[in-house]
This record gives sequence, structure tokens and C-alpha cells, in this order.
Amino acid sequence: MTTDDMDLVREYAACQSEQAFETLVARYVNLVYSTALRQTRDPHLAEEITQAVFIILARKAGWLGARTILPAWLHRAAVLAAADALKSQRRRAQREQEAHLQSEIQPAETDPAWELISPLLDKALIQLGETDRQAVLLHFFQKKTFAEVGCSLGLSEDSARKRTSRALEKLRKIFSKNGVHSTTTILAGAISTCSAQAAPAALAKSVTTMALAKGATASASTLTLIKGALKIMAWTKAKTAIVIGAAAILVTGTVITIGEIAAPSGTDAERRPVVMQTQWQVGKKYLMRQESIQTMDMKNPGQAKQVQNQTETFYFFPIKKRDNNGWQLQLEFESLTLVVTNGNHIAFAADSTQNPAQDARNPVGARFRKMTGARLEYFTDANGKVEKMNGYPELVTRVAGEDQQERAAFKDIFNEIALEKYGSVGEDTVPRRVVKLGDRWAISLKVPSNAGNLQVDIKCAFKNWEQRAGHKCMHLTFTGAISTDASSDAAALRIKIEKGKVAGDVWFDPELGIMVESVEDVNAQLKINQNGQIVTAPLNEKTRVTLITVEDV
Repeated sequence: MTTDDMDLVREYAACQSEQAFETLVARYVNLVYSTALRQTRDPHLAEEITQAVFIILARKAGWLGARTILPAWLHRAAVLAAADALKSQRRRAQREQEAHLQSEIQPAETDPAWELISPLLDKALIQLGETDRQAVLLHFFQKKTFAEVGCSLGLSEDSARKRTSRALEKLRKIFSKNGVHSTTTILAGAISTCSAQAAPAALAKSVTTMALAKGATASASTLTLIKGALKIMAWTKAKTAIVIGAAAILVTGTVITIGEIAAPSGTDAERRPVVMQTQWQVGKKYLMRQESIQTMDMKNPGQAKQVQNQTETFYFFPIKKRDNNGWQLQLEFESLTLVVTNGNHIAFAADSTQNPAQDARNPVGARFRKMTGARLEYFTDANGKVEKMNGYPELVTRVAGEDQQERAAFKDIFNEIALEKYGSVGEDTVPRRVVKLGDRWAISLKVPSNAGNLQVDIKCAFKNWEQRAGHKCMHLTFTGAISTDASSDAAALRIKIEKGKVAGDVWFDPELGIMVESVEDVNAQLKINQNGQIVTAPLNEKTRVTLITVEDV
């Protein structure tokens, strides 16, 4: 599967990955070189502009937003760099080179329509709106299907087709104003066939080498190009901000912040890309606390809301990293408490520190005490999802022996599915996520539960940096929906979740490679099958997971 452009940009920005940057150069060196060549008509200057553009990419990789359409960004950079280069060229030198260079370039441009279109094309593209320009570049220059264009721009396939068609019509009108009269069909054919010119074979390698050095080995003329292009890019961005800001004032009567152009607050270091990946350290033990408060209203007359407050502390012991880049982990329970209230009345309480003399009166406390010191073993994949859990049958026997009634009672509180979820610390849809301040992304997971498989769809955002319990943490927020997955056997389920909403915060320490704290708030409607009768009960569950200490084993 082809790696997404911005994933490669992030990988390079965070890890200085030469392979990631080489892949980007290989994908787009022809696009940049062709754009520069159309503007300058000078192969040697086009090569120098291509080097300058990729050096700028290397320098600015950490500042590009997650939604950047890279070929469009590179095209704009090449047009601006070429414009600056042409300003510094003396007209006489251009005229002297014209006849010689025309014969060198012309063989690749045998289409008569292309001969007229080529000198105007890039300036015409720059006059289009950003989405229109992106659509044209993706479809005609990068040979993307309309489905792929739509995926990149967040449009349906049909919308992408219409957008591209409208953009082509706008180009036709721009050409017509400049004395080049054609049809959209001829334009589409000429651009699609002739717009890409292969860069010299050695250019990709030299561009990569120079860009990875951030231009340290570049010639004086290339450095001048870079400086000039960066100035033009900065001014272009400033003009865009001014125009959008003015429009906002006209519409609302007040100044508002435009999310797409407002830079998130923070130091330069805090706005650089950062790798978010759980990294356990073998030889350490991680003490964590999980607190959950569950409120359920059965809507029965005279029955108060039931609130269940459950707290567990447990150690994680990383055993080793697996061949699949997942982990082998062990979890050991350290303490457990449970308090159930009806209104203001404590209906039930149990604690793992309970005196054994009270076991007969409170068997749940006895079960909790027997759980302390017990271990479960987890085998996760690279994304943090548990593939296998060992030790559950042994835990049931440790707590309940061979008494079938006692075993059933224990499983009712701690079933295998619920305990398996403890091992999915920091589960994501990718092994490692490279993000920067202000980024947003979506995660879709299927989570096993007593209510069948749950479909969890959340939207995440990197809000800011915060100090949390002595750690400098990425503060992430998330909101989304939870529901019983359609593939679950609804008839066999005792509980079904509907209208589930989830929101919360996560504080992640990238230096330690672990989540320091998470807070989650779930609201849902439960459909409970009570002997064939369906009862609806609103549910609220608040869960907080906190890292207490990291110690040597």
C-alpha cells in the first residue's frame, strides 16, 4: 500500500528519515522540474529551482498541516521560485538562450495546442481557487482517478468530477482572456498528455542529498533562489490571511479567528512534529490507577439512581517487544475497591484490604483480596490491540476454587472480555502517529464488550502542551460515538448500547512514551433484555486512568 504523502513528511520531520524524503522526491521531482521548465525555458535553471523547492520542503516539513495536498504545495513553491528566478535574469540573456533552448525543449511538446498552453499554464493554475487547483493537479498531473481526488479533498467521487470539470472551464476562460482560444476537451487532453516532463536521471539523487543537508552544500545562486522564494511564499500567505480576515469582518462586524490560518500557540519546539507511540521499558514496572463512576437510572418509580464507584490499582510489567512490534506485558493487581450507592444510601461496599474475618459476610471483598498479586499476561499487536490474554482460567481458580457458584459470581464482576481490555493501553489504528500542535485526526475501532462488539468512532485533536503530574505532556482531546456494532447478534445480547456519545482528554508524555492520564465521559441509552422485556436505561460512565509511578523492577 502506498504511504500517504503527509505521513512521509511527518516521518521525515520527526525522525529525519532519509528513506521517507527519498520517496517524496521520487514521487514529485518530475512535477517540480516540469513546472520550473515551463516557466524558465532553461533546463539548467529548472534543475536549480527543483533543488531549491525540495530544500524548502526539507526546512518547512515540520510546519505543514495534516491536510496539505503536497503536489499542490510543491507546484506553488515551484511557480513562485521560478518567478523570482526570472526576475533576477537579465532579459538579454533570456533572449540569447531562447533559440537554443527552444530546440532543446520543443521535441517533447509536439502538440500544437500545448505550444500555446504551456507558457500560460502555471500562472493560470495559480489564479484558480485552492481546491480547484488541487483537483486539476491531482487528476491531470498526478493521474489520480476521481475517486482518489475525492479522497484527498474530502469529496465524493461525483463531487470531485464536477469540481475538476468546473476548474477546467475556469482555466479555459483564463486562456481565452490571454488570446488562447480552445475547448475544455482539448485543454484536458493537452495537459494530461504533455504536462509531465521527465527530470534528468541524476537530478533526484542530487536533490535528495542537497535537501537532506537543508541546503548546506547548495551553491550561492541556489541559496539566493531559496531566500527569494521563501519571501514570496511568506507574503502570499500574509495576503491570504489579510483577505480572509477582511471578509470575516465584513460578514460578522467583528474580527474572528480563522482556524485554517491561525497558528496554534506554543514555542517553536512545541510546534514541531512529535511521535506519539507507546514505548514500554523492559526492566521497569508501571503503577496505574483506574477509577470509574457508573450512573444508571432504571426509571422505576420510587427507585433512586444507582451509582457504582470502582477503583483498581495495578502494575504493568513489560516483558519483551514482540517480532510484530507489539508487546508481551504482564498485569498484577495491587488493590481493588467497589462502592455501590442508591441515592444517598450506600447499598454495598467491598475492599481488597478487607479483614478475612468479614469474608463470610462480604464475599466480594474476599474475591478482591485473592486477586491482589495475581497476574494476567497480554500479547499486543503493533497498534496496541490485545491479540491474546493468558492467565484468566488460573485467576478464576485462584479466587473461586472449584465452587461453580462462586466462579460464576466472580465472572459476573470480572469477565474475560472486560479484563482483556486492560491490556489495550494506548490502542490506535496505526503503530506510531506523528502529529503536531493543532492537528486533528479520526480513529475508528471495534471493541469487544458485554454488549457485543462496540463500534467506536472518535475525532482527536492535539490541543496544547501541559504539565501533568511532573511530566511535560501532549494534551489531546477527543469526541465521538459508541454503538453496538451491526455485526453483533442483537437477539443474543442481554444489553445493547444506543445513542452512545464519548468525550475526554488524554495527557501523553512522548519522552517517557506512555499515557500519564486519561479522562473519559460516556453517555448512552442501554436497552436491557429482562426476561424478554426490553427496559431502557440512561447510562453515564466517567473513567480516569492515571500513571502513579514508574519504578525499577
